[in-house]
Amino acid sequence: MLSLSAAADPLLQQVDQLIKDALTTSFPHLQEMVDHLLLAGGKKIRPLLVLLSGRVSGEQRNPSQRRSLVSVAAAVELIHTASLVHDDIIDRADRRRGQATLHSRWGNRSATLVGDFLLSRAFDLISDLEQNWNLLPLMSRSVMLLCRGEVLQLEKSYDYSISEQEYFRCNYLKTSQFLAACCEAGGRIGAAAPAHIRALREYGFNLGQAFQIVDDILDFKDDPEKLGKPVGADLDQGVMTLPLIYLARRQERFRLILEALKTRRMSLSPGLRESIRRAVRESGALEYSARRADQARRAALQALQVLPQTPARTRLSHIAEAIMARAGEVF
Repeated sequence: MLSLSAAADPLLQQVDQLIKDALTTSFPHLQEMVDHLLLAGGKKIRPLLVLLSGRVSGEQRNPSQRRSLVSVAAAVELIHTASLVHDDIIDRADRRRGQATLHSRWGNRSATLVGDFLLSRAFDLISDLEQNWNLLPLMSRSVMLLCRGEVLQLEKSYDYSISEQEYFRCNYLKTSQFLAACCEAGGRIGAAAPAHIRALREYGFNLGQAFQIVDDILDFKDDPEKLGKPVGADLDQGVMTLPLIYLARRQERFRLILEALKTRRMSLSPGLRESIRRAVRESGALEYSARRADQARRAALQALQVLPQTPARTRLSHIAEAIMARAGEVF
């Protein structure tokens, strides 16, 4: 099975070191919480997208461009991690990346401040670059859209009457537009042709859609290590996901149950939770979701076709394949 390590980049070590340096602080309490986050690590998909997109036209030998790629790669990982810290507070999640969440260990106030600290350091890194005049608007708008996505998700909690179009809109705000921005940022730093930058955005957008659908699938499987958080978390939070939308559309009994959960006329007991998860697995919802994810994967790979045949392009295709492989036997 393909793994994201197949797309690993030698510059990632520099990204990790820059993140560590950027998060070094003289405040012991803050440093303890930051070190807790750094210990968890992560797949670093977003930094990889920046680094690889910056080299789709060939390896960067310009030291200034290489430094810029590393700085933006570090910045997007900080932005992503900050969003996870804030999401965990909102969702009241106890675990993330195999360890206790910040708010569950240090409280909401401290965790919120850490998330804000990460965001401030991310934009400091971008502000120091010569190309900040076009990178800052790109990344600040992307963070704004991330926030809009979180608000939309809260508004639509337990609303499984939504259309697939609305579902994909939420995916765009919460996931795919940020991956598209990562790819665009790398392309801009690497001085890619306008057509290539558009292709990178299209690749990132479709990659993000596939990534989010696969996460939806994994929420109904019994492998929390793949998901990075407890399985069933989305169901517990009433998050609109494609498998649940599929189930509600085809089985009236479960549509009524989900509507009752939305209006809080009933609670999500362990028995009901398992009944819904079993119904999703038996209804064909996971297979349907897998097909939609595969459509997005193929669209992402198609977008790469206009790019030069370089090692960076090959690694970008590996990322798309590895993301699909995460769902295992569903495919």
